[in-house]
Amino acid sequence: MPIHIPNTLSGLRLVISPIFFILLISSSPLNQQISVVLFIIGSFSDYLDGYYARKYNLSSNLGKFLDPLADKFLTTAAFVGFALLSIIPFWMVIIIVGRDFITTFLRMGNDEKIKTSNFAKLKTMLQMLFIAYILVLIFLRNLNYGTQMFAKYNSLIFSKLTYFTMLALVVLTLITLFDYLKPMLLKKNNNI
Repeated sequence: MPIHIPNTLSGLRLVISPIFFILLISSSPLNQQISVVLFIIGSFSDYLDGYYARKYNLSSNLGKFLDPLADKFLTTAAFVGFALLSIIPFWMVIIIVGRDFITTFLRMGNDEKIKTSNFAKLKTMLQMLFIAYILVLIFLRNLNYGTQMFAKYNSLIFSKLTYFTMLALVVLTLITLFDYLKPMLLKKNNNI
């Protein structure tokens, strides 16, 4: 049986996610730097699986399930890790992860295909940029372990900018959840 490259790449993200998480929450600067590299590999695998699926027409039902699931595992690992490191509050993570699970279950339990809105795509892109920003700061901070620059990077990681950027992402996440729920609520009201 030939290897299905897009599904294999999604599977790779599923394997990378817990390893990334464990290394990220480690107190070892080197482990945290390795976690950043793993996140980059995971993110790049997301690009590659989409590329191969489109270019070689390798779209599959398994892939339609695995790809977003793998994405959610990777972003959830990052957000939970950030909360455990006290970079962001847990309540924000609960809202973001909760929204992702709700929309996943809505998609699985709905006969009609629920398309991802452009607003939801923007939310995902901004979440990934935020995660990348924090991970780059962690990487640079740990490169400068024991120097004055360590404290400067640390102050950026644990800043009001980080808090309010994450708060904006939470608000955007709630708006996209409402966008998914609104058509179903309207349909339900019309059936009454």
